[in-house]
This record gives sequence, C-alpha cells and structure tokens, in this order.
Amino acid sequence: MQRFSISVDDELAAWIEAEADERGVSKAKVIRDSVETARITGLVHADEHDVLDGGDLLDRIERLEGRVAALEENTVDGGHDDDDSETDALAAFEAQLEVQPPTTEHGEQAVLRVFSLLVEDGPMKTSELREALYPKFEDEFSSAESMWQSINRYFSDLDGIEKAGHGKWDADLTEL
Repeated sequence: MQRFSISVDDELAAWIEAEADERGVSKAKVIRDSVETARITGLVHADEHDVLDGGDLLDRIERLEGRVAALEENTVDGGHDDDDSETDALAAFEAQLEVQPPTTEHGEQAVLRVFSLLVEDGPMKTSELREALYPKFEDEFSSAESMWQSINRYFSDLDGIEKAGHGKWDADLTEL
C-alpha cells in the first residue's frame, strides 16, 4: 500500500474527522473511501467545478435508471425463458459496470460487447474477440492490440467473464 501526505483546509479536515467519528473508522479510511468513490463514479470536485460536466452526469443517471427499470421489469414478471435469462444476465453484467472500471463510455461498451459475444457464441479465442470488436471501436483505439490491452485487464474484476484456457474466454452466467 502506498503512503501519501496531504494537506486539507480546516473545513474539509472537520468533515473528515466528523465522518470518521460518525462511522467509527479512521480518518485515513474516510479519505480512501472518498477517493475510491471518486474513481468509480468519475465525479471529482476541483476548484468549485465538477470535472464531470452536468450533461455527462445526466446521461449516466439516465442509463442507470434504464438499467434499473429493466432489472425491475424482469424481476416483476416472474417467468423466464432462455432469452429472458440472457437478457437478465446482460442487464446484471451492465449494471456492475456502473460501479467499477472501465470509466470511459467506449471502454464500457467494448467490455459489454465482449460479454455479449461470449454469451451468444460461447468460448472464444482472444484473437476472435479482437477481430470482432475492433471494427466497431477503431475510432477510439489506435490498434486492435491497444484496444484489447485497455479492456481485458478489467475482466478478472467483473462477474460473468472467465478465462476458459490459454487465450480463450467464456461467459459464466452463474456468476451474475
């Protein structure tokens, strides 16, 4: 674990101390949790301006609300066939992308597309996934390899994608 020394103004220091007392945790824990929340949400406060502008935030909220509505709709109807279970799995997989990286829209879409391909086509080799993905995301990444390196590092932290062998990936719906 890395150690950092930081200075904060009196108002922020008072908030950190009050939060730590209220939660019964250390001040360092409050700071770590706040930084992690900022990393996950993309919301950072800097000089009285949010780095994530209002339009981006509203878009993210609307996408989240749509995902929640889809999940609630699938939960309320009760019965599920195979298509419903795949839809449920896709919605559950997509929902977890809201709370963990990747934080870019094209990164999220690429990871979501990998999961969709694995659900539809079963186990696939890395080369097959890169070939299927890159044409859609070539404007965002300099090469198929850079795209793959940018997204595959998140797979181990996401439920639903598993390494099925050397250079081979698969979807695991039981993890969602």
